[in-house]
This record gives sequence, structure tokens and C-alpha cells, in this order.
Amino acid sequence: MVMTRDIPRAASNGRERTLRFIREAIGMDAEVRELKIRSVFEMGTLVSKLRAGLRIVEGMLAGKPCALQVAMFASGDGKRRLIETIDEFKPDVIYFDGIRMVDYAAFVRRRYPSSHIISDLDDLMSRRAHILRTGNFPLSMGYLAKSIPTAVVSLINLRLFRNLMLRYEEYALKGHERLAAASSNAVTLVSTTDADALERILPAAMKKRVHVIAPPIDSVKPVMRPADPVRFVFIGADSQLQNRLAIQYLLASWKQLELRFPLVIYGRMSGQYESVPNVTFAGFATTLDDVYTPTSIALCPTFLRGGIKSKVLEAISFGCVPVGNDAAYEGLNFEDAALAMDDARLERFLANPDADLNEVMAAAIRFSAFCERNFSLPVFARRWGDLLRPGVYAPKMEMNVVAGEGNLSAISIDVVQHSTHAKQR
Repeated sequence: MVMTRDIPRAASNGRERTLRFIREAIGMDAEVRELKIRSVFEMGTLVSKLRAGLRIVEGMLAGKPCALQVAMFASGDGKRRLIETIDEFKPDVIYFDGIRMVDYAAFVRRRYPSSHIISDLDDLMSRRAHILRTGNFPLSMGYLAKSIPTAVVSLINLRLFRNLMLRYEEYALKGHERLAAASSNAVTLVSTTDADALERILPAAMKKRVHVIAPPIDSVKPVMRPADPVRFVFIGADSQLQNRLAIQYLLASWKQLELRFPLVIYGRMSGQYESVPNVTFAGFATTLDDVYTPTSIALCPTFLRGGIKSKVLEAISFGCVPVGNDAAYEGLNFEDAALAMDDARLERFLANPDADLNEVMAAAIRFSAFCERNFSLPVFARRWGDLLRPGVYAPKMEMNVVAGEGNLSAISIDVVQHSTHAKQR
């Protein structure tokens, strides 16, 4: 597993939680070794920054632009350490975490042409760049924020610079995504919507390499009708843009509509918010049982599309009805207007949940059964187990287009058959 970050053993949310489950699912059938590739900001040396700059210049000269988030991992010793690990460990399968590792996946394909490679893209980053640019949203550095200087983040978020950079990133990332598909036996995403968008930019022969594996849920409680007195809850730290936008929307709704039902917002807050009647900020929840109580209805509106919204899955796993908008349910392949409400219906529900609660409960029960069939831990482990087995999804001697606008080359992927009874690496 070639990673861009450390995965805590007890990671409980976000991408780190998903990666923890992936590692555990893979470990059921395989001996696993991890290799972390550090970003130039983590390395902090002048040489590493020069290498990142050189990677961008090389891409421009070759007519294949390199996204900044890919260039950040163009470390001097990364490929050397990767070769040493592969030669020593002799893995049957090599997993790459995210589009940021695309150069490494392509490098391994060239050096070890018979390798079985999985590129786990998580979200489709070219689509996210497009959404951020067209929605005029600020950029969030995610887990890299702690290693990127504040001055750099501020410069990036100047509107003119941000829009130019996002336009460049979107174009470059589409090339990287095609390269990831060309270099890999399988490419995974968490969202069906993102997978459809990726398939639209791939040649027909590559489309079957795209697979959707959403984060798993572990059902803790069956769905229950909320008891009186009903309250609404929202959970999410405002350090994440999608949470901050949702909190601002909910505060405006409670203020403008003068809603009488209590809203409790959980999560660490870095910003200051206006005091609004019937709205309480409860801070970090030490246990999710404090959030998803028998009287709670989970509010999950989102205004930033892309990927899937794990808080919807989390709420239903605790037996709590998750109500949001259509964007909140995007990519899950589950559509029901009783949960994915339009603006007018959501406002009506917030003012008087009892009026629609029977229909909402029926939809929540259907959604819970859908999640159990599609997102349970056994289903998640089986899907990853299938991708682990070389030859199951690998195309035989197909010649495929490598990324690069107007620059076409071919990569031949050979299938190496391994005994399905042997312990893999």
C-alpha cells in the first residue's frame, strides 16, 4: 500500500476511516506492507521544492500539464524507496492511495509491466476542481493543511489566483485520471456519479477498469421513529468547507423561519457564529450516541457536490433518520424525495416534522435496507477482496491510451495469474 499519509489505527471519520477499513479488508486475505510518500512540504528541503517545480516545468514542456497536488509528491527519494520495497517484498498487488500517486503508478507500470496495480482515487479530483471553480468556493487543503504554510494557503485563495489555479488543476487532473486508468488494472471511486464522469473521458476499453466501492457502514441500531420531544442535529467540524456551508445555511434557516424545534450542532468550531434562538453549539461529541439519540433527526444538507457524504451513512447506521437535499444523496444510487428534499419541502419539514414523518420514516427504512445490502462491512471486504486477485478484472494485452491532450501512447497490461489459495502480498 503506497500512501500519502499515516493511517491511525483508531481513525473514526473521513478518508482516514475509509483507509483504515481498506487496510483491514485487504489484510484479511493478504500480508500488507505500507510505504508512505512524503509531500515537499513535509520534507521541507529546498531540493524537494525544486524537484516539484521541475516536475511542473517538465509537464508543460511535454504538453502534459502536471497538477500541483501531484507535483507536491515528486520527492527525490520516493521512487527509490518504492523500488527497494517492491524488490524486497515482491508484492502480488500494489495499491496507490489517490490521484496524487499517479506518477508512481505509471512508473511501476513501466518498470514492472506485469504488476497488478490498484489506484484508489476516492473522489474524482478534476470534478471537484470544476465544482470549486464554478461555485466560487475557497480551497481547503484537507490533511495537508498542517504542513503547508499559512501564507501559501492565503495566496492560493486570492480569487483571481484561485480560479486560474483551479482551471489549470481541472485540466491537468483529467490527464492524470486517464493515466491512472491506463496504468492500473483497477481504478476505484466512492461515488457512482464520479465514476460516470471518469468513464466519460476514458476510451471504451478502459471503462471496465472503473469500480465503485463506497465506505462501509456498521449498523449499530435499527431505524427508529424519533420520540418526543424531537430535536434536529448536525455533526461536522467547520474546518471542512462542506460543513461550514451547511452550518451557515442552517443558522440562516432557523433565524429567518423562526423555527421552534431545537437544533444542536456538534463538532469543533474554529469560526464565530451569531447566536440564534433554539440553536445550540454542543462542541465535540465524545460518543456518537450523544448525537444520534432516540429523539434526534439528523440534518445532512450539503452544498458541495463530489464524492459521497459519509454523515448520511453514519446517521442511518445509528438508526437516526438522515434528512438532506439531493446533493447529500449524490453518488449513493439511492433516490427518494422524502429524504433528499427540495428547498421548499425541507423548510416545511423543519417547521413541522410531524406532517411528513410517516413518509420520511418509510423512506428511511428503505434506505437502511439498501445500505445493508450495498455498504455493509462484509460487502466492502468482499469487493476489495475481488480486486486483490490478479486476473479477476485485469484486461489481457489491451493497448490503451495514456493521458495527455494530443499526445497518445500505449501501455500493455499483462495479466499475471496467481493461485487464489495462496496468501498474497
